[in-house]
Amino acid sequence: MARNKEVAVVLLDVGPLMNPIREFAGKAICGFLQSKMLNKPTHEVELVYYGTTESDNPLNDELGEDQYMNITIEQELNFPDTSFLASVLSVAQGSGSSDFMDALTVAVDKLHRAVNDRPDLGKANITKRVVLVSNFLDAAKEDPDDQFGSVLVDRMQDKNIRMEVISVDVPQYDSQFAAAKKSNFQLLNRILGGVTHTLRHVSDPLDLLGAFKAKEYSATAYYSGPFRIADTMTIKVKVTKKSSHEKFPSTAKYSDRSRAADASHTVSLDTEFRCISNPDEVVAPEDRVKAYKVLLFGWLQSLYGKQTVPISAEEENHLKYLPEKDMQVIGFVALDQDTWLMAPEKENPRAHMAMSALARALDKTKKACIIRFVPRANQAVFVGCATPLLGDKDKPDCLVLNYLPFTEDVRSYKFTSFAAKEELSPSQSQLQAAERLVDALDLTQDGAEHLQPETTANPALHRFFAFMAARAVDPDARLPAQDLQVQHTLSCPFGHTSAAQAALDQLPQQFSVKQQAASDFGAEEGAAAAPQLLENPQVEFKVGEAISTRVENVSTQSPVDDFKALVQQGQTDEAVEGLQKAVHTLVDTSLGDRFYNKAFGCIPALREACIEHKKGTVFNMFLEQMASKYEHDQLRADFWKRVMEAKISLISDDELADVGVSRQESEAFVKQHTPGQQAETQAAAPMDVEEEDEFAGIE
Repeated sequence: MARNKEVAVVLLDVGPLMNPIREFAGKAICGFLQSKMLNKPTHEVELVYYGTTESDNPLNDELGEDQYMNITIEQELNFPDTSFLASVLSVAQGSGSSDFMDALTVAVDKLHRAVNDRPDLGKANITKRVVLVSNFLDAAKEDPDDQFGSVLVDRMQDKNIRMEVISVDVPQYDSQFAAAKKSNFQLLNRILGGVTHTLRHVSDPLDLLGAFKAKEYSATAYYSGPFRIADTMTIKVKVTKKSSHEKFPSTAKYSDRSRAADASHTVSLDTEFRCISNPDEVVAPEDRVKAYKVLLFGWLQSLYGKQTVPISAEEENHLKYLPEKDMQVIGFVALDQDTWLMAPEKENPRAHMAMSALARALDKTKKACIIRFVPRANQAVFVGCATPLLGDKDKPDCLVLNYLPFTEDVRSYKFTSFAAKEELSPSQSQLQAAERLVDALDLTQDGAEHLQPETTANPALHRFFAFMAARAVDPDARLPAQDLQVQHTLSCPFGHTSAAQAALDQLPQQFSVKQQAASDFGAEEGAAAAPQLLENPQVEFKVGEAISTRVENVSTQSPVDDFKALVQQGQTDEAVEGLQKAVHTLVDTSLGDRFYNKAFGCIPALREACIEHKKGTVFNMFLEQMASKYEHDQLRADFWKRVMEAKISLISDDELADVGVSRQESEAFVKQHTPGQQAETQAAAPMDVEEEDEFAGIE
């Protein structure tokens, strides 16, 4: 059984009152499933819709058709796959009532059945969770004595089932169904009070798209070991990252050049070192060492030139200071910032007591702890600053650790002071305009702080994974032209208000930009800046020639431009040969038809240049070579088909004399090699060959 496995039942309200936000809710659940598929493949999920027109759940089957109605098991408990994604991306509107209490009962019952059928799911390291997404506008059945709710809480506590509730506001319905929503939350709060839970209110449906993390991480300790205070006291602690920048997913190298049925299509990269004096000689790994470049100055450089000092791996490790794994207090300073979390060992009450005493003492005295930190054996030593973070009944007191730089790590940048010039200092009216802008765009409005890191998802990551999910369901899915989540998350939530607009309108008035007239080239300042150009008025200076660089070959990045540049430089033969190679390279290395447009654009340019420079035979041979290479190639036939559909034919004598190809032969070439016309040509061709006389020779 996998470590820290999770079993989750997702309850999604699809009733009539969810219709305005049903699509957003489906995409939010899709993000939840994507995260499981990509990062937690051992987690299992069950998908349950309530508010559906039909009823399909075990309790309805067992207790009668009038019980637990309008609840449908959309996907049974399993590892999520593309069928799960297809379900949530095409959620149909239901016409039934959305009783969240009945739906929650079905979900808890399903988890109980799963644990009873599979005892391994009852282990302590298996998390059981119910995820509920609804607007809670459809009134649930009343439970005045809390009998139903208390039984439900007991069953959830029995199996240690957690709840995650996401409540979505629907502005056009909230006022009309306010009483029902209030009654539902009274029932919900009684249940949440008895179980471990998280409750999140979403005011804008677009915020639903980032309700779940694009990528889930299990908490892992970067350091687990003793925290020493001098030589008299040791606390067993664990250090973990408090936050870490999530990098954009990287894609692996892929090639479809192999035609074998069992080909993996992966591309491996090997680096080979060769000797400069003898490029054919490969330098073996045992003959290579690292070298440190020594910078010499003045007469030393002129005497010795550039110098390098070879250092072997053994010498490099010996030069490093690599102490044993350790964390030790050095001293205390005034309070500062954070990034790492240092908590006591989970099952060690004495460590909890000692850490709590130290954290509260630091908080009381407004001090921070300076720590000598070696997170791994034989690694570099760091100096850190630990600040107190007091907990509550659910979280222990701990320390937050931040690395302190050494003097070599500090980078000092000097900027001109605004006070150095009077014209750089803002006026009183400009300061007031800036203050009004800050107040108008304050994110702490309406009683809540917007764009909190804990609740704001990275829209770029969600856009990437959403497209991967769409492509998994439909291989031909295209990237959406616009993404509302990106626009919503990365825009100011108050930019449309009257106060914000008034503050923004004042900025151009207070911070006007004046355009200065450019002085004529050749005036005193201009002449001083460019005396060489004015000394000889007969010299014509062309900016394009001054900034252009000489093209040496035809690249696959801009083949047509490089080709034309080489022709202009008088290197026509090299240009023609290079463009032919570029076409073959682009077609042969294209992933699907990705490079076909670029390769196709080279052919008309090559044909035109070959006519102009009387190289018709070269182009004709090139076109015939492509026909023999790509026409019957299973992977590249589409490229050749595109060439023939464009009617790109051989250069004939009508276009360039002495080519040896008539106009009729040029047209026949296109018909012969166009897939749709080959059969017609063969069917219409007359039988010029005499029929063989089967009785010839018989007398």
